[in-house]
Amino acid sequence: MKTWRQRLRRLLLGERYKHMYMCHPKFSLRRETEFCQVLWDHQLIATIPYAHQLQGQYHGSCFMIATGPSLKQFDLTACSAYHSISLNLAIHKFNQQQLKPTHCLIIDRRVFENEWPSIVASIQSGANCFFPFEGLSIIAERDPSLLQQQNIFLIESASRKFAIPRYSVQECIANFSQQKDFYLDQQLLAYCRSIGFSSNLKKGLFSGKTVATWGTQLAYALGYQNLFIAGMDLGGTGKQHFYAEQNNGPPDFLKDYEPHIRACFELAAKFYQSQGCGLYNLSTQSTLPDAIVKKISIDEALKIAHNTTNIIE
Repeated sequence: MKTWRQRLRRLLLGERYKHMYMCHPKFSLRRETEFCQVLWDHQLIATIPYAHQLQGQYHGSCFMIATGPSLKQFDLTACSAYHSISLNLAIHKFNQQQLKPTHCLIIDRRVFENEWPSIVASIQSGANCFFPFEGLSIIAERDPSLLQQQNIFLIESASRKFAIPRYSVQECIANFSQQKDFYLDQQLLAYCRSIGFSSNLKKGLFSGKTVATWGTQLAYALGYQNLFIAGMDLGGTGKQHFYAEQNNGPPDFLKDYEPHIRACFELAAKFYQSQGCGLYNLSTQSTLPDAIVKKISIDEALKIAHNTTNIIE
């Protein structure tokens, strides 16, 4: 998108619609109750269901696969009998081992912009693909035929929804505090537009500044009782991702560790525990401490998963 178009779009949308600035000007969504219509240059090109269509449809244990460097040594076949969520570029690990995830969750606009093969691979895997409206905009621009695959769902932030003005912090505090489906950190209410835990996909999730925090909320909302996270190192190993060959500097998202990532995982862990569910980290070197999300081995995870089995037939 040209710079002058970006400026014009920002001027026309205004501050309350700031979250829509990066969408292509020809892209739009027409919101219905259970689905949204994707429009391009005012023409209908696809109908996409909301993520809440799948709320509560699953059970048992789920393995969520992140892209930290520890994933390079992780054998996905060990947990292939169970449901899984692929985060961002983790789809390449599934492809390497000739496996297919149950779900794919990609939130970061940069992945849609710079890692297009991962988007295509995720959709073509047949998994339920949970994408934000920014991602739908890029797909509509590059290859709208992909939107016809019937496995794409719109997933939304509690505070950033297409065509709905964004609440101020004070409005969010007033609104979110009344929602029984939202779990907030009372010490960090000033950050409540991104720090929190939601169990309701229809109302939206809290971003927490990293896709893994979305994943903890998605997994619970889908109905899973146990969530095991692999490859979530958060910079603990000194590399950025499992596919990086060299030692890189600390991942850029570490600047958001305090308070966003830490606080969101603290809320997630407390919420899971309050519901009698389990949240576990399979990365022993993760920056996220054991005191927040318990670190366990894959063998321990499989023993727990066996007791809440939903083995794929």
